[in-house]
Amino acid sequence: MSKSELIFLDGRLLVLFCTLAEELHFARAAARLFMTQPPLTQQIKRLEAIVGVPLFVRTTRSVKLTPAGEIMYERARKIAADTQLMLRQARRTARGETGSLVIGITPSAASSPLVSALSHYRDAHPEVRIDLREMNSVDMEPALRSRVVDVALMRPHPLDADIVTRVIYEEPLRVALRHDHALANQRDVALEELLEFPLVGYRQDISPYFRNMIQALFARAQLKPEIAQESVIPTLLTLVEAGIGPALVPQSLSRMRSDSLRFLPLRDVAGATAQVVLAALRDQGNPAVEGFSAALAQAVAPRQALV
Repeated sequence: MSKSELIFLDGRLLVLFCTLAEELHFARAAARLFMTQPPLTQQIKRLEAIVGVPLFVRTTRSVKLTPAGEIMYERARKIAADTQLMLRQARRTARGETGSLVIGITPSAASSPLVSALSHYRDAHPEVRIDLREMNSVDMEPALRSRVVDVALMRPHPLDADIVTRVIYEEPLRVALRHDHALANQRDVALEELLEFPLVGYRQDISPYFRNMIQALFARAQLKPEIAQESVIPTLLTLVEAGIGPALVPQSLSRMRSDSLRFLPLRDVAGATAQVVLAALRDQGNPAVEGFSAALAQAVAPRQALV
């Protein structure tokens, strides 16, 4: 069969052929196909002309497949099934229900309810292959631009307009300190009380978001804390546990080291919340990203309401 013959042998012809091969009756086949008998007869003749051999033996009382027709029916059924599967998978991929998704996640977010939301998304989209990569927020932008990751769950920092962001989660800050610390038995801690102790802070090159947030928090209160050492999450908690000093951390970290550390609320500090944003290239082109973003926001919302 030539290329031009394959073009004319379209899916509709195969559907007509398979239906008649199953019914072996033109009137019943036409009824199944919601058409009248004469057009069906014409299309079957057209198909036989393209193939070049008779596919049916017709008498006044019966319709039977020829040996060539039996072979063609066997193959045509497989083609029809493959075509339906191809169309279904193509449409599901376009809706973001299949495919792959590479997600960058910052270490501090890896301890938040976002992880549980990720699990729910994975359960609801078993045909989307998830590749989760932990990296610092400052490394997310180049990872997005080089398409190493499709989407990033990161702490916000200034980005160019070709990367779009959406706040996906907010959480309050907590004071992390050892169980035997002088402030550990209080219900909450005021910023002024922290001035009595050296603190563990954040490195500007790796954690600019938290470093700038903590600085702004004390600056608004016209306070200047003593920073004994700067680090990054989760190493920062090791320094707190080692007795270097307390640290201000996102609430999600309270799920870590609860046996050795206490995480107390800040007193009289309005708006002291840390955000996680979902970031992606504006032209990233992966249909799974939009579905992931919507599913994540829906899954996190009820948990965040309990914070």
